[in-house]
Parts: sequence; C-alpha cells; structure tokens
Amino acid sequence: MSRSILAVVLAGLLVLPIAVSGCKGKVENPAEEPRMEVPEAVSSTTEVNPVLEPAATVAMETVPPTAAAQQIKTSVSPLIQGAIDRSKDIQRALKNAGFDPGAIDGKLGPKTKQAILDFQRSKNLKADGKVGSKTWSELEKYLIQQ
Repeated sequence: MSRSILAVVLAGLLVLPIAVSGCKGKVENPAEEPRMEVPEAVSSTTEVNPVLEPAATVAMETVPPTAAAQQIKTSVSPLIQGAIDRSKDIQRALKNAGFDPGAIDGKLGPKTKQAILDFQRSKNLKADGKVGSKTWSELEKYLIQQ
C-alpha cells in the first residue's frame, strides 16, 4: 500500500509542473531550411530551376513601392470594372422594364434594391433582392431591348 501511495505522489510531482506551466516551453523550433545563395546581378531572363536546390540561382526583380501599387491596381481593376458594368446592366434592365433603380451609376443602393424586389415580385420570382440566375435571365430580356 505504501508503494502505491509513493507511486501516486511521484507521478503527481512529475505531472504537476507540466500541468501548471503548460506545454508552452516544450514546443520545438522547426528546423531551419537551408539558405540559398543568390547572385547580386541576375538577369530577369535567367531560368529558375523549379526544384529548389541550395545552389540554384533565382531571378529577382526589385519593384519600387509605387510600381507595385500600380500592378495591384491594374490587376484588380478589370474585376471591379466587371462588377460595376454588371450593376449598370442590372440598373438599365430594371429601367427598361419600368422599375425605377435611381441613377444608373453602377451602385446597388436602396432604390436599386427596391426595384429588384418589385421586379422579382412582378415576375413571380423569389423576392430576395438578389440578382441570381433566374432573376438575371428575366432581366436580360429587358437589357436586350435597349
């Protein structure tokens, strides 16, 4: 009996510090990856080896912050422009159908949302104010009428 008590006490003494401090200090650092040497002057036409080996050369290009911002702006711009064009198409179709979406500005504001709801109700569609595939197929008929 005294051995079992002694075993429980020893187990408690071993587990207690871990329970109190947690495992925060026990996390191992991930192994560092080997560093690759990159020559200072590397032409932008240099092929990059797809399998990264320690001796592989990597083409690097320094992009000034303003140029980077312009690249981001131009890469997102067609997406935004497409959404604005679609919103304008929705507004034009609603206007052609006889519903007042307000100004045709590409912004789906409260007037446009109300016009969408009214249009959906008139076509016996689910009146949720969202232009899904069924609503769009009905609106598209009025867009072609321009």
